[in-house]
Amino acid sequence: MSSALAIAGVTQLLRDLLNDGLVDHDVGALVNTNVTVHALAPDVMLAREEDSGPALNVFLYHTDVNGAWSNSCLPTRDREGMRVNNTPLPLDLYYLVCAYSTADLHNDVLLGYAMQILHEHPGFTRAEIQTALNPSPAIAAGLPPLLQALADTGLADQAEALRIAPHFMPVSEMASLWSALQSHYRPCAAIRVSTVLIQAELATREALPVLTIGSDNRGADVTPSLIPPLPMLQRIIPPALQSSARLGDIFDVEGMSLDGTNPRFTFEHVALPITHTVNAAAGGSARTQSVPVPNAPATWASGVYSIHFTADDAGRPQDSNRLSVQIAPVMTLPPQSVNRAGSTVTVTVRVSPHCHPGQHASLWLGSEGTQAETVTAVTDTLVFVFGPIAAGNYPVRLRVDGVDSWFILRDRPPIAPDFAPRPPVYDPTQVVVVP
Repeated sequence: MSSALAIAGVTQLLRDLLNDGLVDHDVGALVNTNVTVHALAPDVMLAREEDSGPALNVFLYHTDVNGAWSNSCLPTRDREGMRVNNTPLPLDLYYLVCAYSTADLHNDVLLGYAMQILHEHPGFTRAEIQTALNPSPAIAAGLPPLLQALADTGLADQAEALRIAPHFMPVSEMASLWSALQSHYRPCAAIRVSTVLIQAELATREALPVLTIGSDNRGADVTPSLIPPLPMLQRIIPPALQSSARLGDIFDVEGMSLDGTNPRFTFEHVALPITHTVNAAAGGSARTQSVPVPNAPATWASGVYSIHFTADDAGRPQDSNRLSVQIAPVMTLPPQSVNRAGSTVTVTVRVSPHCHPGQHASLWLGSEGTQAETVTAVTDTLVFVFGPIAAGNYPVRLRVDGVDSWFILRDRPPIAPDFAPRPPVYDPTQVVVVP
């Protein structure tokens, strides 16, 4: 793999390629002077254009992560933070090759030869990279320190070959690029060089390979056992065809191996530090259980809970997998709970379970909704302030931590004589009268 000097190494390879090509085609004789190849910013080249002869400039204007290599050698570290891979940084490099001259036709001549050289040389072999960046000691001794350092790029040893391809840019994109460069436009060609693999050479951690499995390499020793399987929850059914339950309701649970001593369910709120263990209802079996939700509004909270089943087997607790359930808020409207002051309507509701600090509560009157005023302590009272609302009767619903109160009746009894199911309707008791 390549080092951090690889980007500079690729730029130097392009300079050498263009310089050698100009010499091979004797372009200096055509323009009657030597042609140099630089790797400078366009504004720097523009400042020196009148003081020097014709020149080509190789300017790196953009880098991008190569998508084909971006997910290789992952992960870099294990869960303990130890380095297990030196994940490479794969880069595609985008260059502008520009011609600079103040004489007639020189720009066109230089750009034409540059494009031909790049077209006929679609990549770099390992031998070319080695020769260009790591010359003989006699030649290297006369090079500047920076060019001497490019011998350590590692480009000749990386797994991916360096390829050169034209990068076609729309006129609008090219114009935007030169505007961003804040330099006068010059004839240019855009190219892409891919892929440069920059990789650190740091110590990594790797487990030794497994040579044998079991004694005498006969495989794993498996001892059959009659220990019953662990309990597993398959489905939790809320009451009344709803998606949630309220305090005092019962969840019906379906699963496997739900028997044992002292069957119980543990509820853990996903957003609050609230955990409750509730004994399963009597009469359960290995396939079905029921769990009542205690009517304790001060210690429970509305929202989403993680629930799992536990039973004791020979004195050892056996835990099941986890499923999610929702505990819905129940609201009541005390007397004088809806008040109007000018264009503002204030609604005060009592809620069960109580609302805890940090919970998000919203109230809807019809399609108009608003957030509850901030609470700083556990409370059973929430205040909602609405903007202009016309007088009338509005269906009302309360949402706490993403769980709505019951405002739709879903388990209506079927209609005689054919007992066809009846569609759900809005609960007529969940209505607020706005004066």
